[in-house]
Amino acid sequence: MKRIIFATIIAGSIILVPVLTFAQSNPATGGVSNPVSGGQTSYTVQNPLAANSFCGLVQNLLKAALAIGIPIAVLFIVYAGFKFVLAQGNSTKLEEARNNFMWTVVGIGIFLGAWLLASVVANTINALGSGGNQPNIISCN
Repeated sequence: MKRIIFATIIAGSIILVPVLTFAQSNPATGGVSNPVSGGQTSYTVQNPLAANSFCGLVQNLLKAALAIGIPIAVLFIVYAGFKFVLAQGNSTKLEEARNNFMWTVVGIGIFLGAWLLASVVANTINALGSGGNQPNIISCN
């Protein structure tokens, strides 16, 4: 366990040190060093995300989780199918394959149910607030 924590700290340091080094800025020039005045090199950090707000970030993360989760769910169903085929009539292996398939379906149901619940809540709030000029929850970038 200590090795995992140590490896995580080292990996985080390896990633963060260059980012923090290049993200240094000169506050006198509004965040970007001016190469004309001091001969310094100009570094900027560009936003790699398509979102400019926290709400947009959460939406993008949920879309990515859905895009990654559905293929993984399909792989787990295929794996459960292979377990059924490889059981070859053995009752203990069939029970294990049945449990694997059942919990895969339960996990998919929870995953998609959470997405459905979030969509219903957002659409309900949008419908209740549609009388004025309030921004929609769905369209926050």
